[in-house]
This record gives sequence, C-alpha cells and structure tokens, in this order.
Amino acid sequence: MDVSQRITRSLKGVFSVCQLTRVTAFPPLFRRHLKAVFGCLFFSAAFPLTTVAAETAEVKVAALEVVGFARETPPGAPMGVAYLNIHNGGDRQRRLLGVELPRHPKARAELHSTVEESGVSRMRPLAEVTLPKGASLEMQPGATHLMLHGVRLAAGENLPLRLVFADGGTLEVVIPVRADNAAQQQGHHHHHG
Repeated sequence: MDVSQRITRSLKGVFSVCQLTRVTAFPPLFRRHLKAVFGCLFFSAAFPLTTVAAETAEVKVAALEVVGFARETPPGAPMGVAYLNIHNGGDRQRRLLGVELPRHPKARAELHSTVEESGVSRMRPLAEVTLPKGASLEMQPGATHLMLHGVRLAAGENLPLRLVFADGGTLEVVIPVRADNAAQQQGHHHHHG
C-alpha cells in the first residue's frame, strides 16, 4: 500500500469517527478529545512509526495559550529576564514545574516571585506555578518572572522555551528578545536573598 492510499484510509477512518461522535450524545469537550485520540490511532495505523504517546502529550497542553518576551541582557549583568502570559483554557488546573532553554543546554531558567520584606523587594525562586482552569498568569516586573542564567540575549533575537508541566506534558514556544527599557527598570531594584 503506497503513501497516498494510507493517507486516504486514515482520513476515511477519522471522518467516520467524527460522524459517529456528532450523532452520539457525548458532551462537546469529550467529543473533541475522542476525535483527537481516534485521529491519532488511525494515523498511527497508516504510519506505524508515528507514536500515539507523542500525539496525546500534544493534546494535553493544547488548551494553553502562551505569549511573552525576554529583555536583552544588559552589559555586565549576570542574568537576564523573561515574562510570559499563560492562559489555561482547559478544563483542569495545570502545574508549571519549570522552563527549559533548548537552544542553550548549559543555561537555565528559574521561576521567580518578588516579595516585599521590610520595605525591600526580594526575589524568591518558585518550585512551581499553579494555573487554575480558565485562569491566566501574567508575568511582569515586580511579580512572577523568569530569571535566565548562562545566556546572553540581544534585541531582535528569538528565544525558544520549553514549558514543563507536572503531568509530563511540555509546550514549546518562541519569544522575541526586546531592547532593555532603562526607563521601565529605573526605580525597580530587586534583591535575591
């Protein structure tokens, strides 16, 4: 059986499942997941090297929307910073355990929060960030953010990130690197402690 016949057979199977789920009394969210799972199964049958596990991991994080940016690394600064806005449009909470820098294997990104102690803002590392269903996390200066160690960033570059979740799912995003805005940074002094 050639490739075009495999694709045709796979698509016919997916279409049949889609028709079945449309006329059956399943809730809409369940129908959508059922279609995705059967689509992966039929595609895997047509192309044996395709793994269902990889496809289902992608489906797990599909309800997340992520946008953000990183700041260029100032001269002499030991680390950089990035901010993400993450919206969990799914039907259950997510726990973000960390962020990886796939293009920079020796570098690391840390989740941080800023807290006020005795009139001084201090940054504290976070072990995880919980994203309730339907909620958003907006990282910003003076609040939750990503500290970037071991990588120098220049304005105009793109920075690939891999978000790692407690359920084993990952999500790859690419964010732009923006010029450092000295006016925005003025008066915002944070200390690690």
